Amino acid sequence: MDKRGPKIGDAASLWNFAPSPGWSKEESLILKLCLMKYGVGQWLQIQATGLLPGKMIQQLNGGTQRLLGQQSLAAYSGLRVDVDRVRADNEAKLDAHRKNGLVIWTGPNPTKEMRLQWQQEAKEK
Repeated sequence: MDKRGPKIGDAASLWNFAPSPGWSKEESLILKLCLMKYGVGQWLQIQATGLLPGKMIQQLNGGTQRLLGQQSLAAYSGLRVDVDRVRADNEAKLDAHRKNGLVIWTGPNPTKEMRLQWQQEAKEK
């Protein structure tokens, strides 16, 4: 039985198969370019550009998760990233746990040392 597709009570936007529900392709491209210029987590700087009017910090965070293909952004916090490369790396992970198509962390709560290690690994890519 195919589990994809809308279910009773789902918002239509959840199943429009856009890069991020509620985002146009142009807005997703702008966010992608902003992440490359300003870095992941630099939501106030991205908002200050005025290029994504009406988008709240939570929407920028959620859009970034969908663009990168992973729920936790800790490894990329503050880094200017090649969104396509990170997405391709995440799509290539065969043993990763996923939720709604995003790679998720299922281990213990990350420590500061773990986050620093992840950031170092991300910088080396």
